[in-house]
Amino acid sequence: MTDCIFCKIIANHVSSYTVFENDETRAFLDIMPSAPGHTVVTAKRHADKIFDYTKKELGEVMQTVSLVASGLEKTFNTKILSIGINHGEPSGVRHLHVHIIPRSPNDHGGVMQSLVVIALNETLEEIQERIIKQI
Repeated sequence: MTDCIFCKIIANHVSSYTVFENDETRAFLDIMPSAPGHTVVTAKRHADKIFDYTKKELGEVMQTVSLVASGLEKTFNTKILSIGINHGEPSGVRHLHVHIIPRSPNDHGGVMQSLVVIALNETLEEIQERIIKQI
């Protein structure tokens, strides 16, 4: 996609601080990091959402996430990483990617559940039933 910054990085039209690359994926440092070592992993093929990729492509992305996460743990001497996917995020880059953020015990960060807080209007059983009907 011509207007996607990640596609431009993958095509080497925009420079990046690449830490790993293979035929299917690329991992590079986030230029607006939340912490030192904050890395983005993406598939080379452009798509917006997780279900736009094949199981094989998703597997390749997750293998790269695992490899890079291991390297980040060693580099930053930590066992704490936040790993998250922005799926269809309207205010972010519209190319599916995984953020890996090295953490430390006193970094004032939070668990994934702290990103969004919306009160429940239904029981968990009602929500469960609605989801099951859609799968």
